[in-house]
Amino acid sequence: MNNAIKVILFDLGRVLMDIDFDAFPNALGLTTTETRLKFDQRLIQENVRAYETGKMTTDEFVEALFEIFQRKFSRKKILEAFNGIIVEDNQEIILFVEKVKQKYRIAVLSNTCASHWEKVMHVSALIKTFPDTFTSFHLGAMKPDSIVYEKVCASLNVQPQEVLFIDDLKENVDGAIVAGMKGIIFTNTRQLESDFEKFN
Repeated sequence: MNNAIKVILFDLGRVLMDIDFDAFPNALGLTTTETRLKFDQRLIQENVRAYETGKMTTDEFVEALFEIFQRKFSRKKILEAFNGIIVEDNQEIILFVEKVKQKYRIAVLSNTCASHWEKVMHVSALIKTFPDTFTSFHLGAMKPDSIVYEKVCASLNVQPQEVLFIDDLKENVDGAIVAGMKGIIFTNTRQLESDFEKFN
């Protein structure tokens, strides 16, 4: 069986793109732990997860947060603040992507939601260079759920062992490895290049 790598599969946030989770509460003026804890963090995260797995529309998600925040912020402000998480392309990884796509297929696999993906497509030049993109809200499941990796391999028509997955979260890379893929935990581009050479 040929185990040669055919696909380099990249995570989006904190790998291909810079993100800022604090931008969301900060834009609402919730700049301290005390002010943030006035609102149900567990319920916020539950709604984010539902949104990122395609179980809620953008309007439903915003409406849920509007109520969680006790109607203190407008729906427009909530969505703009939430989308502030997406910042810009990770400039340091662009050359690496350009290099590997000369030899391998490249693809993106991200736990994300509709409004974040819309912003990504608006602000990112890098993501537009990827011929294949997979998002949790389209797949109906999130990393590290095994079904995510299975759906990606099926769509790309490759075996799991032919995919090298790069993600900043250990649990997502572990999930990929359990599914049969190879994996690299991303810290920075220099470390990525060093680890990649071990597979090359």
